[in-house]
Parts: sequence; C-alpha cells; structure tokens
Amino acid sequence: MMARSIARQLTVSVCAVVLLASSGATLAEAQQKKPEQKPQPRATTPARSAPPKKRGVEIGGYGMFGNISLTATESFDAITGSSSGLIYGGGARIGVPIGGLFFDVGAWRYRTEGERVFPFGDQIFKLGIPVEITMVPIELSAGWQFRFRKLPKFLPYVAGGLTSMSYKETSDFATDAENVDDRFAGYHLLGGAEYKITKWLGAAGEVAWTTVPNAIGEDGVSAAFNETNLGGTTFRFKVTIGR
Repeated sequence: MMARSIARQLTVSVCAVVLLASSGATLAEAQQKKPEQKPQPRATTPARSAPPKKRGVEIGGYGMFGNISLTATESFDAITGSSSGLIYGGGARIGVPIGGLFFDVGAWRYRTEGERVFPFGDQIFKLGIPVEITMVPIELSAGWQFRFRKLPKFLPYVAGGLTSMSYKETSDFATDAENVDDRFAGYHLLGGAEYKITKWLGAAGEVAWTTVPNAIGEDGVSAAFNETNLGGTTFRFKVTIGR
C-alpha cells in the first residue's frame, strides 16, 4: 500500500512538471510570434519655401537708331523729296520695385536737307535755296515691363508720355524771320520687347507713334497742304546696358 501511494505521488509530480514545462514553452512561443511594432515616423513640419526675391531699383541706359515716317508727308516730300529718314539717339531707364513699372527719358535726332519752295495754287515752285531741317524730340515716358518665369530673358513692354519737339529750319541766305527755331509740345505711345543677351547687355526693338499737333501749317508749304502735325511713326532698334 505504501508503495502504491509513493508511485501515485511520483506520477502526480511528473504530470505537474510536464504541464508547467509545456505552459512555459507555449508562453515563450507566443512571445516569439508576437509581431514587432514598427516605430512610428515622427511628424515633420513642411519645409517653407524661400520668399521670392524682391526686385530692387534697376538703372540702365541705351543707344538706338531707326527710321521715322513723318505725318506731314506732302510738306516734307515737297521740300526734301522724302517724308522718312534715319534717326539716332539714346536715353536712360529706371525700374522701380513696383511690379514692372519703369520711367524713361530719351532723345533722338532727325536731320534732312532740301530746298525752299513757293506754293502757288496747286503748283509748287522750287526756289533753289538750300534748307536744312533738324528735329530733336525729348521723350519723358512711364511704362510697364512684363516678366515671364518660363521666358526670363524676353521682356515685352509698353509706355507712353510727353514729347518736347525741337524744330529748326535754316538756310544760308535766309533772314532770321524766315528761319525757324522753335519747340512744340506733344505726346507719344510706344511698345516693344527686349531680349537679355547677358545679365547686363540686351537688344530691343520697338515702334512708337508721336503726335505734335499745331506745330506747323500757319504759312508756307505746310499751310498749302493743310498739314499741322510734326509727329510721325518711328521704328527703333536699341542696344541696352544695365539690369
């Protein structure tokens, strides 16, 4: 009887050890099979883009040449044989940090030669007296230059402003009363485009319309043709220097 009791106790003890061992193994396996938690990425604040660079004051100059077609075609044709001719000049431009706003001051010169004429009815009689005509307008303009991100070197612009036209008409054998040396007021409109070859050098083409009303036409050949405007249309090519 005692032997059976001892055997039973041993059997119970062995079963307990086996159960504990199996439960420990199951717990270890469960811990090994538990999925590892990946570390959560840290929240990052979006990088702020740099603010656009503000445009400062831009100063530049230019030289230009081109051609003018005068409004008083018949008067100039009668005196000089042509109502168009070469012009040349230059100027300066200042761009301010307000969008594409700029201010421009420029001047150009037109000079031609011919001979004095005498209108009589529908006839024009040449007098054989040489005459020299010189026109020098000073142009004060305000305009707007357009800028495109995809075409940073191409800069179209429009402008307009006041014109102060100097007009001289002189002859060697004329009196002071016959010669003309006067200045007249007018205005102009223009448009064109500049292409930046380098940061400081560019080329531009533009067309300008100028009107100087009531400058001529009081007497002489301009009165015969009823032409009073000393303006015209100019086509200009510019070489620009500066930003």
